[in-house]
Amino acid sequence: MRLIKLLLIATLASLIPGQIVRLPFFSASGALTTTDILIAAVDLTFLIYALSIKRSLKLFPKTSFPALLFILSAVASTILASGVFNIMQIGISSLFLARFIIYFFLSIVIYNIVYKKDIDKWLKIILFIGFLFIVLGFCQYVIFPDLSFLTIYGWDPHQQRVVSTLLDPNFSGLIFTIIFTISTSLYLYKRKNYQINFYTFVSVLSFIALILTFSRSSYLAFLIAIMVIGILKSPKLLFFILVLFVVAFLQIGQVRTRVVGAFTLDETSQARIASWQRGFTIFKNNFLFGVGFNTYRYAQIEYSFFSPDEPEGGHSGSGSDSSLILVAATTGIVGLFFYLYFLFSIFVLFAKKATKNYLHLSALSIFLALLVHSQFVNSLFFPQIMILLWVILGLVEVYDT
Repeated sequence: MRLIKLLLIATLASLIPGQIVRLPFFSASGALTTTDILIAAVDLTFLIYALSIKRSLKLFPKTSFPALLFILSAVASTILASGVFNIMQIGISSLFLARFIIYFFLSIVIYNIVYKKDIDKWLKIILFIGFLFIVLGFCQYVIFPDLSFLTIYGWDPHQQRVVSTLLDPNFSGLIFTIIFTISTSLYLYKRKNYQINFYTFVSVLSFIALILTFSRSSYLAFLIAIMVIGILKSPKLLFFILVLFVVAFLQIGQVRTRVVGAFTLDETSQARIASWQRGFTIFKNNFLFGVGFNTYRYAQIEYSFFSPDEPEGGHSGSGSDSSLILVAATTGIVGLFFYLYFLFSIFVLFAKKATKNYLHLSALSIFLALLVHSQFVNSLFFPQIMILLWVILGLVEVYDT
C-alpha cells in the first residue's frame, strides 16, 4: 500500500517534467511520457497488491459504468476501422485507447487506497506540485521566452508566453486554473493562519501565470471556474477577479490583443475554426460509428487535411481543437452519446454537494472549466490534465463513501 501511494505521488509529480521528457515510438508524432510510464506502474502495482491479498476491487457504478459503456463503444469503432486502416495504424490507435483506460483506472486506485481523513493531504500534494509547475513556468518565461527553436520537433513557436514544461500555453493555462481553483476553494473553507498565507500565495501565483499564458481558452475556462465559485460560495471574490481581469485587459497590451483577436478572427481563431470544420466533415461522413477511436491522424491523412511539409500533422495531428468533435469523428454518434452520458454522470456527482463542501466546489468548478476549455483545445484527453481530473474524481468518490 505504501509503495502504491509513493508511486501515485510520483505520478502526480510527473507534471514537473511534463512533455519535455518523451520517448518516441512508432513515429516522430507519437511518444510515451514519464506520466504514461508512472501511471501504468501505479495501476499494475495496485492490481498485483489487490490480487496478492485477495482483496475485492471497489468500483463506483455512478461513473464507472458510463465509462465502461464509452470504452466499449470506442473498442467497437476501432474494430470496425480495421477494414479501412492497416494493422499498424489500428495497433497504434489502440494504444491511445489503452491510455484512456489506464488513466481512468487511476480514479479507481484512488478510491481503493485513499482514506477520507487523508483527502486534504492529497490536495496539498497537488498544490505543492502545482506550485513547482508554476515556478518552472516563470523560469521558462524569463530564460526561454522564444520557443521557435522547437518547431523542428513539431511544437508551436510560442513567444513571450508562459508554457512551463507542457510546452503549450493552452494546456498549462488550464493547469494554472485547476491549481487556482483548488487553492481558492480550500482558502474559502479553511481559514487558518498558515493556510491563508499558503493558499493565497498559490492562488496569486497561479493567476499571474495564467495571465502570462495569453491563452484565450484558458482565460475563458478560468472565468467559468471563478463564476461557479463566486455564485455558489463567494460573490465578492467573483467581483474582485473580474476587476483584475479588466485591469489586465486595459493595462497589458498582449492580453488586449489576444482577447480582441478572438472576436476579429485572427490567424489562430481561423485555424481553430478550420479544425472544427475538418472534424465535422469526418463525423458527417462516418456518422454512426466514426472512423475508429484515435485513428483521427490517419483519417486526416486520407482526407488530405495535412500540408505537404508536415504529412502527419505534428504533435497535434491526432486530435481536434475540440474534444467532443474528436469523440464524434472517431466513435460516431453512438460513442458520442455514451461519452456525454459519462460526462453527465461526473457532473451530477460533483454538483450534488458543491454548495457545502470545498472538494465538491473545486471539483465542479474545474470540471465545468475543463468542459469549456476542451471545446477549443483537446484537453479532455491530454495526459497531465487527465491525471488531475481522475485523481479529483477518485477523491470525491472517497469523500462521498
